[in-house]
Amino acid sequence: MCPSRWPAAGNGPNEATLNFSYELDFWGKNEASLQAAIGRKNAAQIDEHATRLVLIVGITQTYLRLSQAHAQLELAQQVLKQREHVLDLTRQRVNAQIDSSVDLKQAAFAIPVAREQIAAAKESIALLQTQLAALTGAGPDRGLTISRPQLQAIKPAGLPSALPSELLARRPDVVAQRWRVETQLQDIKAARAQFYPSFNLAGLIGLQSLGFGKFLQGGSQVSALGAGLSLPIFDGGRLRSSLALRNADYDVAVEQYNQTLVDALRDVVSQLTSIQWLQERAAQQAEALATAKQAYDLAVRRYESGVGNYLQVLAAESQVLSQQRSQIDFDARAFDLDMNLVRALGGGY
Repeated sequence: MCPSRWPAAGNGPNEATLNFSYELDFWGKNEASLQAAIGRKNAAQIDEHATRLVLIVGITQTYLRLSQAHAQLELAQQVLKQREHVLDLTRQRVNAQIDSSVDLKQAAFAIPVAREQIAAAKESIALLQTQLAALTGAGPDRGLTISRPQLQAIKPAGLPSALPSELLARRPDVVAQRWRVETQLQDIKAARAQFYPSFNLAGLIGLQSLGFGKFLQGGSQVSALGAGLSLPIFDGGRLRSSLALRNADYDVAVEQYNQTLVDALRDVVSQLTSIQWLQERAAQQAEALATAKQAYDLAVRRYESGVGNYLQVLAAESQVLSQQRSQIDFDARAFDLDMNLVRALGGGY
């Protein structure tokens, strides 16, 4: 709408005009273009949710690794106490001339090794704290205030009893790609509508008079109405090329949507498969750990009574340590798979 024009008062004619223009959307071209723009906006907003989900998953997985590092530190500290106890026993056996100085050296060598593992675990904790601070947008000092995650009383969700395939439709990438398909469809409609004639109504409503005193009298009113008709006669080649391009974009969007669905289904199935087999492996590992602990306790008791030797204790300790570290990894893996399954199902989007 154009602003009215008011010439200065004087001997010349006075005139006021109001212009407007309106294009009749007989074929839905403008509506399709509007819907396409809305679809692009929605897809962009959902991409933002997908990015936020990636960040949340990254923070959570880093937090789980921090819990794992604390568990490794706790295990290393327990190992140090056990080796110090064995070192005291070895000294007593050497004084009683049951063991040689070689056994004492071997027992003493295990102490700095355990302390080195403690230092490595503390380094991992410090690095993960810094990483968490960076992921949350805080400075490195913020990581020093992050305490040990309290996950001991929390059980992993494990394998769900039912998982409808419709949940895949909640994934942000699937939703965004569906909006892109709809956008391309609306672009096709708009391109097709270009082949039809376009009507544009232009109106001129005004007042004019020779004298200012008669300016607002009804007899001074004038009006004009014109219709503009645009025919796409000479643009057929360009319009056909534009429509072909829109159709090609639509085919690409559909193919990308189908591939997104396939990837989403594979992602979910992979997480479910890993959860299922982790439960089986965890059961076997728990049995192996229990057996290794029994063997270690027996070896230590035999060593204390003077029947066994240090090599038996060392071999039993190695088996226990291996199984305990595996137990920590299994526990962290269970929580990690739970988080991956939540991500694969859209993260509650």
